[in-house]
Amino acid sequence: MGRQHTQKNLAFWVPVKRNKVHPANLKKQTPATFQKSLRATLLIGQAFSLLPVVGIFSNDANNVKFIITSWKCFYSFLSFFGQIFIVVMCIIRVVSTEATLNATTPIIFYGTTCFTMLMFFRVATAWPDLVQHVAKTEELYPNYDNKLTRTCQITCAVVLLLALSEHILSLLSAFAGAIMCFPNKSVYEGFARHFYPWVFNCLPYSPLLGMITQFLHFQSTFIWNFSDLFVICMSYYLTSRLDHVNKKLAAAQGKYLPEIFWKSTREEYCRATQLVRKVDEVISGIVFVSFANNLFFICLQLFNTLE
Repeated sequence: MGRQHTQKNLAFWVPVKRNKVHPANLKKQTPATFQKSLRATLLIGQAFSLLPVVGIFSNDANNVKFIITSWKCFYSFLSFFGQIFIVVMCIIRVVSTEATLNATTPIIFYGTTCFTMLMFFRVATAWPDLVQHVAKTEELYPNYDNKLTRTCQITCAVVLLLALSEHILSLLSAFAGAIMCFPNKSVYEGFARHFYPWVFNCLPYSPLLGMITQFLHFQSTFIWNFSDLFVICMSYYLTSRLDHVNKKLAAAQGKYLPEIFWKSTREEYCRATQLVRKVDEVISGIVFVSFANNLFFICLQLFNTLE
């Protein structure tokens, strides 16, 4: 009787069945892959005719391909020739008028857009190989940074909203100036002639040409901002890979761990640094254009302020 009473008490205090954890209740960590993290960034870039690769919605790296005959490449070529047209119009206007720094600024702005599009086209040709290289690294050393994808998406939203706000303010300023400078014209015609004089001083005005010119200007503005956004999101991913190694080393500080731990950690660090070099080989042109473009326009604003 005493033994049965003791077993009942133990069963009351230690419920064995409740202490067991079912495997289905364990939370499975989903790795933050390169394709998932940069999917929103690539989608935004393709909306502005950049990075014409197919398969960005696939989780399989083998499905990411660069196809020269795809409609995305056709859209990129069409946009590029449109930007070339604007650059030619700007050059004609500068040649026919007095050449000043403010007059040559549109040439630099649209010319930089053309060069940026060429750099992104170069990145697109190397993008499938880069994605496969990253996928092999992630198979060996997955990254479980759950905040990475959300961080990239929030950054995309913030940067594009700020760029859109700036663009809307510039359009409002242009409409106000057009009403004063072209009171006898329609509102949109006055806006087009006032905001895009390098086009409509050489060509006759038409609503279709005005809308095409405005779209190309809108595209150039966002391409200028997207180059910075692309570099930021790529840096997020590389930083996350290196932070993963740092966290492992910080957790191992002051502990005696077997040799296999240090071997695997060193291999992971070497692969992360190789990944940084690989990414640098692919996007180095974008980094240079982004830095040079920002430096020029900062200096231009300082010049206009001190003039």
